Amino acid sequence: MKIQLQAQPPEVTLPVVIAGTLVKGRENYITLGAFGLMSLQPPIVYISSMKSHYSNIGIKENGFFSINIPSADMVQKTDFCGLVSGRDINKSELFTSFYGLEKTAPMIQECPINFICKVIRIVDLPFNEVFIGEVIDYYADDECLDDNKPDPQRVNPMVLAGPSYRSIGQVVGVAFGEGRSYRKNVMQH
Repeated sequence: MKIQLQAQPPEVTLPVVIAGTLVKGRENYITLGAFGLMSLQPPIVYISSMKSHYSNIGIKENGFFSINIPSADMVQKTDFCGLVSGRDINKSELFTSFYGLEKTAPMIQECPINFICKVIRIVDLPFNEVFIGEVIDYYADDECLDDNKPDPQRVNPMVLAGPSYRSIGQVVGVAFGEGRSYRKNVMQH
């Protein structure tokens, strides 16, 4: 039986990322649980950040942001990064920063996956700004790769599930394969 709940943010699993930008010439990072893929070709992603967040200034100034995928062993620094503002503390000292060829936004060396996004649209919501960006540069730690592709088990990313951080689990199926098998079985009956 389904139970109707009060309208609220759904407590579903959301990927945890750390966005990086330059704010007034200084590296700054923010932890976000509002991140997603919007398009595969070209690769387009979004992040959503409260309007009051300091990082928004830099993203709008520069037109670029980085996405850094922290591993589960970075949970304390990742959570701390989301608790404090770059207005009050120099968060660039939390991590080792590096840059791509064009030096548009800082990335975090300790994170196994990093990419740079060029802002293509900003959506103004009542309390948040959604930054939509095209992925223009992509990096991964070599020890996290399997056949030149990131292996989720080796990356060990975190998700936010309600009030808890969790790591991802076992493989339960193959994307676009399970449905084909199911369709084949359904079509035969």
